[in-house]
Amino acid sequence: MRRFENFSRKIRKEKQDEVMQSSFYRILVMENDSSFAQNICHLLESNSNLSFQVVLAKVVPGVLPPSVFESVDALLIGFHALDGTALARIAELHSQFNALPIVAVIPSAEARLGRQILEAGAAEYLAMETLTRELLQKSIKYAVERMRAENALRQSEQRFHELFENAKDILFTLDLEGNVTSLNKSAEEVMGWSRSEALQLNLKSLVAAEHLNLCGQMMQRILNEEPLQHFEIAMLRKDGRKVLLQASARLIYSNGEKHGIQGMARDITERRQLETMVQQSQKLEAVGRLSGGLAHDFNNLFCVISGHTELLTEQMEPAHPAIRNLAQIKKAVDSASSLTRQLLAFSRKQVFHPRILDLNAAVVETKKMLGRLIGEQIEFFTSLHPALGTVRVDPVQLEQVLVNLVLNARDAMPQGGKLTIETGNLDLEEGARSKRAIVPAGKYVVLSVTDNGCGMDEEAQSRIFEPFFTTKELGKGSGLGLATVYGIVKQSGGFIWVYSELGQGTTIRVYLPRVDSSPAPLSLGNPRTEVRQGNETVLLVENTESLRNLAKELLKASGYAVLDAENGKEALRIASSFGGPIHLLLTDVIMPGIGGQQLAKQLTSLRPATRVLYMSGYSNDGIVQSGILESGAQLLEKPFTREILLRTVRQVLDEVPQIS
Repeated sequence: MRRFENFSRKIRKEKQDEVMQSSFYRILVMENDSSFAQNICHLLESNSNLSFQVVLAKVVPGVLPPSVFESVDALLIGFHALDGTALARIAELHSQFNALPIVAVIPSAEARLGRQILEAGAAEYLAMETLTRELLQKSIKYAVERMRAENALRQSEQRFHELFENAKDILFTLDLEGNVTSLNKSAEEVMGWSRSEALQLNLKSLVAAEHLNLCGQMMQRILNEEPLQHFEIAMLRKDGRKVLLQASARLIYSNGEKHGIQGMARDITERRQLETMVQQSQKLEAVGRLSGGLAHDFNNLFCVISGHTELLTEQMEPAHPAIRNLAQIKKAVDSASSLTRQLLAFSRKQVFHPRILDLNAAVVETKKMLGRLIGEQIEFFTSLHPALGTVRVDPVQLEQVLVNLVLNARDAMPQGGKLTIETGNLDLEEGARSKRAIVPAGKYVVLSVTDNGCGMDEEAQSRIFEPFFTTKELGKGSGLGLATVYGIVKQSGGFIWVYSELGQGTTIRVYLPRVDSSPAPLSLGNPRTEVRQGNETVLLVENTESLRNLAKELLKASGYAVLDAENGKEALRIASSFGGPIHLLLTDVIMPGIGGQQLAKQLTSLRPATRVLYMSGYSNDGIVQSGILESGAQLLEKPFTREILLRTVRQVLDEVPQIS
């Protein structure tokens, strides 16, 4: 046995170290008759074309170690080694070493035995009476080369099968009529059809209705052998959902005839959604910058118009005919101010006062109001998670989100329907993100608003967050509701996702970052306090002259002494030269030259007792980054009424002991 182990080790080493010619073969000869075995060896002596290396064995095949059979190119079994168990041993060897050709030498009268040997798995049998050197060597060469070819083919087919099955892309074949003839595992996973189900389908039944014409055109071009690059086509999954595929295909032939179509496709649904979302986000950012700037300027104008309207109204008798006109002006200004606040929310330039809140409590708090808004024809349900996490949002803005989402759902169900508000927790880990790939990994609280109304097409879905875009009739909506929701959610660090189908309704999900803190008591709106007169000195700094003059008039009318300046430089000059105390600095935040925060810092270093009240038309990046809001400083939002101005001034002055 040891000599066979040494032999196999020697042969394996030779296989590794030598580059052997295809005409060199290693043969294991199994023969119990020494004389006949020597004759076989003589017939296998090398000639000019073939070279053989022979090892003799008198033991039965099953006793030899597997390494011996793995080290040779062919097994030659002589007649004297074919006992009563030979057929079973040949079958076993063929099963265990299916790449090893087996050749048997038998008497010519044993033709039946020869057939049995072939059925057991041998590659060839030869008649010992007619055995010649040429016949034996050519037979062995043929058996070895045929087995090598078959083995190479099997390996190739196995590699192709593994490649076909394990490819991440969809691989498929069709016949010339478009019937599915094969597909791989990825196709099953993407489309949802099992292989047996898909093989009963035609391509036309899998294509979305809007792409049927495109499918027909592509099929015709393939059959006409026209050059065809990648094309995109929408397909229907088994569950009815659409999936967008980027596909390529070509004609295949058999025996020179057109036989079918072979193709490859890749699921690009999520990629296209992400591209669309990025484009939409970029568009909304651009619109947001424009609308935010315009809203800031409009707020200054509205503040002036509203303030002077209030002053004129107070100067007239209640029965004066112009009172009604002034009331209409005030009403129009209030409506315009509401629109600018929505634009500021969309552009994320609204003043943001976040608190730790329980979203469930906010839903419960506003449920009665929401029920009145939607009417009795709509069934209203809530499904609130009992162990919901907390979020950090502005409670007033959160109410805006709820109201706008519910109103949008109500308008999609003019004949009535079902509206559901749900809350839940979501832990989204990296690498396990869902199809809503706009939401990065993290811990979230999810607010879902679902209706079974008219739904939206893809074009409408791509624009629903744009300011002034609406699918409603003229005069039925400003188109700012969902734009406001978008801005508030983004300003709160969250994400928003929409799914809708025509006639099937709409679901809007808001993802807000979850925080590990206890919620603060929920209180929507600000408590009203009585506004009383004052006698303090206020340094008013505002670069818009009309607004500065209005604020000055309102403050003086309420008893305050007012020093006014157009910019920070002038304000510092006044503060340096004024002999009396300055109780309050009321300054715009964003001004040319010296900004509001820098002015406050320099002025309070000269007058430490002076209180500071900022005012601004929007809380832009400068305010946020400067830390004004985080520092606890007061901010008066434009446009403001006289009541809001005087109450805020009074609150800031009353926070500290009065200056004597």
